[in-house]
Parts: sequence; structure tokens; C-alpha cells
Amino acid sequence: MEPASTSLEHLLDRLVTGTERLLRTIATDASDETVASTATELWEVVDEVEDLLGTIDFERLPDAVEASVLPELLNLDELPDAIREKDPDVMLDLSTIRQVVTLRELWNTVDLVEFGKEARQLRTELEDVVDLGALETGGDSEAATEIETFVEEEKGNATNAAIQQEAKKAAKKARKGVIDGHSTFEDLYGSSQRGTGYAGRKPVSKNPTAVSSVPYGPLPASVSTRVSTVPANVRHARVDALPRIYGRRWRTGAPRR
Repeated sequence: MEPASTSLEHLLDRLVTGTERLLRTIATDASDETVASTATELWEVVDEVEDLLGTIDFERLPDAVEASVLPELLNLDELPDAIREKDPDVMLDLSTIRQVVTLRELWNTVDLVEFGKEARQLRTELEDVVDLGALETGGDSEAATEIETFVEEEKGNATNAAIQQEAKKAAKKARKGVIDGHSTFEDLYGSSQRGTGYAGRKPVSKNPTAVSSVPYGPLPASVSTRVSTVPANVRHARVDALPRIYGRRWRTGAPRR
């Protein structure tokens, strides 16, 4: 059975692709200049939506949402009344939104810097199509107020997480250089050990009393080189740390995260 995150990603991709194709056709074939212009603007909006969705890791998205709590936020039975009365509060109760979203997982699911950039570009494209000022006026809507409060309270944490994400990207690049350098050093070390005067790590000497305290062969892969007592994550960090590299991981490479 296909994971829910993958199914959602495929569905969104199909919707975006289909809508984009339709709008492109209208923009090209429409005889009415106004219709063609509107279709072009909508096409650009859809294109920006696709870029925005590209900043989200849909495989990890389910970890950021507590699905069991969702029914407390959304009452689909009240949808007809909400549409008829034009009041989202009839079907929405966002007072428990913090119980639905696991912020740490959310920070690890969304590339916040790219998301912010794409969101600004999307807003620019939307301004050509709709009156954003009218849409942003939540009036007396409790749902809109809850969302605004939640976003405002977490804005500082989101900024902090974005900075940590950028630092993590830089650390990944630096770490790759360190791993490559370590691999080169090991190759050089191995070739030097195969030179004159060595048989593996056993010294070659005509002195029969010469004894080496170093065990023969390569460095042993003991438990001490396979296990790290360093915590996997940094305390109070908003995003997951890069996997530690020690022992055999210098050869095999750390698992990707």
C-alpha cells in the first residue's frame, strides 16, 4: 500500500500539472484577450504554488501532524452550514491547533528559507489576480484570529529554525570535505604501511627479540569505535542534527537525514 504522504504528493502534482496545462491552453488559444491574460496570470500563480510545494518534504510531513486530533479542528458535517452562512467558525475550531502540529517535526519537514522566498513570490503573483487586502480581513472570525495568533507566537521560533537549517546546510558541505579528506588520508596511510619494513602492521626486523605491542593487521573495529555516547541531537535545537560520524562511519558514510 502506498504511503499517505506519497499519495498526497502525487495527487497535488497531478492537480498542479493538470491545472497548469489547462491554463496554458486557454492562454494560447483564447480569442478574448482578457480571458487569455487572466489565464496567463493564473498559470503563473499555479507555477508558484508548485515551487512552494517543492519546499516541503512530503515523506516527513505525516510526522508533523497528529492526525488523531484533526477531527477536533474540523467538523465536516457543518460544511454546508459554513458555506451557506459564509462563516468558517461554524465548522472550524482552531483553539487546539498546537495539539495537531508537532513543531520540531514541522521545522524538519519544510525548508523555511525557501518556503518564505516562494511564499513572497506567490503573493506577488496573487496580487495580479485577487485583492489580497480583502482576503486578509478576517473580520470577527475566531478561526482567522487563532491562526494569526499561532503564527505570530511561533514567528520567532520559525526564524530560529530557519537559521539552524541554513547552518546545517553549510555544515553538510563542510562535512563532505572532511570525509573526503579522511578517506584520502586513509588511502595514503594504507599505502605507506605496505612499504618496506612492514607486513601489514607487523614490524619486519632481523632482530629476533624485536616485539611489537601493536596487534597485527588493521585497526580493530571494537565496540568503542562502533558506539557513540554523544547525544544524537543538540538540546533545545529546533532542527535535527546531522548524524555523528565515528568508527566505521568514516568508511561507510553516515546515514542521510
